[in-house]
Amino acid sequence: MTLRVGLIGCGGMGRRLAQELAAVPEARLVAVCDVVPDAAAAAGAALAVPWDADHRRLLARPDVDAVLVATPNGGHTPVVLAAAAAGKHVFCEKPLALTVAECDAAIAAAERHGVRLLVGHVLHLMPQFRRVLDLFGAGPLGRPLSAQVVHAGWFSDPQARYRLRRATAGGLLFDITIHELDFLLRLFGPVETVYAVTANRLHPELDYEDDAHLLLRFRSGAAAQVLGSLASRLGASSGLIAGERGTLRYEEASPPRRGGAITYRLVEEGAPPVTETLAYDHGGGAYALELRAFTDWVLHGTAPPMSAAEGRAAVGVVEAAYRSAATGAPVAAAAPPEPGR
Repeated sequence: MTLRVGLIGCGGMGRRLAQELAAVPEARLVAVCDVVPDAAAAAGAALAVPWDADHRRLLARPDVDAVLVATPNGGHTPVVLAAAAAGKHVFCEKPLALTVAECDAAIAAAERHGVRLLVGHVLHLMPQFRRVLDLFGAGPLGRPLSAQVVHAGWFSDPQARYRLRRATAGGLLFDITIHELDFLLRLFGPVETVYAVTANRLHPELDYEDDAHLLLRFRSGAAAQVLGSLASRLGASSGLIAGERGTLRYEEASPPRRGGAITYRLVEEGAPPVTETLAYDHGGGAYALELRAFTDWVLHGTAPPMSAAEGRAAVGVVEAAYRSAATGAPVAAAAPPEPGR
């Protein structure tokens, strides 16, 4: 049994997903699409599959069972809705949408048309972050209580011009920092309130923020600080997490972003620090894992390691953060959908 897959969106992320799909034995790319004909043609030639410039024609193909949606962030919703209506299963690159209302529409459409919908929040499938999750909760560090997380770097002029505009990229929080928010939601559970300060400090070519500071309060009583920045000449991806029975620090090696270290120490007197170094290729293996999970879910009904509901939750936190930044006050995060919705 083979899942026949179409790619919608042939930019860098789309081509990456297509390449990683080749590592999934039960899936096969059969067609690609992009609104820019040259991009679609180039991807089709490189991947040796037919191409089109209209996603509606790709969705009408009888040899397409599922699609990978890798369009610019602001264009996810109409494509996901069209794919669901055409009876195609959907793997949507993060974020699921730019509003909770759009997320609800996408999830409802998938349920109504009986198709699978998975969102590509890949961070907690990467070895370093999977290990952090394992160490808390039922692990030796116990219940997580607080965190400080940083993801910082420098914005340079992209080949993907959509990244310059909020309407298409969604902003720093939707395009980049949503990865850390998804990870924190998996670690701590639902967010109760968000307080955010954002600004564009060094990149006038962007019509959105290049610097964001978030303070999250979770329903569990835990709290987290998040720094997301495109205005730092020193790259950083790190976190400090305190738990009931110990504290952990993680840091991604940069450059060349090929490894990561975790150090933790139990609170008990005399406990030595423990350092673990994990292989980390910035997601190559993890992207194949999420596509394999999608394929297994569609073909065999195997529950995936992440869900569209989690994608909605992350969008809810970002939406609340932008309202907070606009008003200068803490904002309640979106509540989960009512049962049956």
